[in-house]
Amino acid sequence: MDDLKEIVIKANKDDSFFDVIREEYYRDRKGDRLLSSVLAELHNEEILDVVKLFSGLESSSGKHNFSSLRHVFEEVLPKINAPIKEVANCVKKLTLDAGADMAAYMLMKPFREFCEKNTERPKQLLDMALTDIDEQFDHLSTAIESGVYINESFYVSKALELVNHENEIVAQRAAFALGRVNYVDQGLLENAILTIKDASKSSHSDVFIATSMRALFSIVLQSPNFEAHFVEFLDEQEGNFGERYVHAASEILFYEKGKVTENIESHLLGMCCYTKPENIGTIDNIDYALERLVKRKKFKTCVTFLERFFTLSNYKLSIEYFDSFVRELHQHRDTYLSSLVTRWLLSKSVKLGKFCTELLKDSDKGINLSFDKSYFTDKERGVYLFLARKACGWFFIQPKTAMSLIESLIDDAPDEELQDIQQLIFNPLLISYPGSIREHLEELENSKNSRHSGVAKVVLSQFGKYQEALKAASHISELRPSEQERHTYWKHHNKLMNESMNQAKSESFLSSLFFENESVLLYGNKSIHYIHHGDEKTRQEVPLQELSHSFEFASMHNLDPHGLENMLWQFKAEGCHS
Repeated sequence: MDDLKEIVIKANKDDSFFDVIREEYYRDRKGDRLLSSVLAELHNEEILDVVKLFSGLESSSGKHNFSSLRHVFEEVLPKINAPIKEVANCVKKLTLDAGADMAAYMLMKPFREFCEKNTERPKQLLDMALTDIDEQFDHLSTAIESGVYINESFYVSKALELVNHENEIVAQRAAFALGRVNYVDQGLLENAILTIKDASKSSHSDVFIATSMRALFSIVLQSPNFEAHFVEFLDEQEGNFGERYVHAASEILFYEKGKVTENIESHLLGMCCYTKPENIGTIDNIDYALERLVKRKKFKTCVTFLERFFTLSNYKLSIEYFDSFVRELHQHRDTYLSSLVTRWLLSKSVKLGKFCTELLKDSDKGINLSFDKSYFTDKERGVYLFLARKACGWFFIQPKTAMSLIESLIDDAPDEELQDIQQLIFNPLLISYPGSIREHLEELENSKNSRHSGVAKVVLSQFGKYQEALKAASHISELRPSEQERHTYWKHHNKLMNESMNQAKSESFLSSLFFENESVLLYGNKSIHYIHHGDEKTRQEVPLQELSHSFEFASMHNLDPHGLENMLWQFKAEGCHS
């Protein structure tokens, strides 16, 4: 320990204090962890001034170094004796200099411990915070929190007075501090709730009301008997949808996992429906909250919320922004996902229909999905054909999904609708995807389910006649381009492809990254290229590897693109009122 003292003292004299401290910090992590005790002892013996030294620490020394040295000060701070004003200013500087770092406010806990070590420190800090109100930094709540540890009644009473302070910043910080107190006296706890509630009624500040909500919820968690007061607060703020206030509601839903009762949850979700689409941070909180609700089997609550949110925001935000919720739905494909797709396709809303495709768009080549028939009623006529057309329209580029949805309708579809559904399977699905759809129908043809096998036989028979007609038409010379015309077309097509590739290469990040290291394959089974090192170069030979990816392209896009798009749009928009 004495050796370490000498090293630190010498470093301070040589103006290499932080360089040595940084090295000793990493060495100290692996040893007896004496560094903080040594620094505190040297400071208290007035051999060096730790507060002054760390006040001069600059964040420009590098993020990693700055963070490490801040950790040293965090460990030293509770152990030293120093004037409160100097320490407060040092803590403020080091915290603000950390910027958006998630650990920026880690100094606050040791600073509170420092204040709690002496009964005068919280008083002095409180006087300082009230005499010179600092808009950048909150010392007031730190003074109250640390003071409560010494004298709960005095400092809580002081905070209750300040909640009604004429300065909005002071009032907000006092409310914040009251929400962070661990109350021993239940009478003070109730006074805090009532005071914050009353102050919120007369306030028009979005920041103050949002802070009050967080504070009240934290206090109520300490005594659930007072939950009614929190609900009353929410009711009194009915119609208030300030951005900060709504964001505070989303934070409680997200962060307070398992602590929010159903009554409060219902109120908070109702507020979050009014979230503005541009407030992505709030949307993220809601997304995580919805994911948890699904896990708790509250799927219907989530759907009701989302439909209300989309309506109020005029569908400016896609379901894609609720990606955690969507991932959880995919864990319940046969229940929740099936139910939501059915509900939204039956909603007769084009926008909700589009959201259905976004629910499944990350599924490579589509997934098997069935309609939820609990949404059907015996009185509805045409619902089977309606859903079959919606499935074809919205999931046409995912034939596997479209076919599985339509197949789930076959068993119960009325005969008159089944014939139209068969025609839909044939055109546009089968003639567009003669590979995957035909293979599926051939498997279905051997099914033990007579209705399924019957539909497959009819459609495959129709497709056989269609192919025969195509073969017959192929012999008509007027419908076949000459060899010269085909050569001209492919030459033009190659030219377009080369131009497109050259343009892509010119804008490619990788091309600029590997400039002058491009490899051109002339012949053989290896790629040869050179890596330049100044005036020297190294030759490298890399064996060729097979790389392939296949996808099925709808043939009708080539044969009749405009007719196909018109048909699909009709399927999507059919019967929709919005």
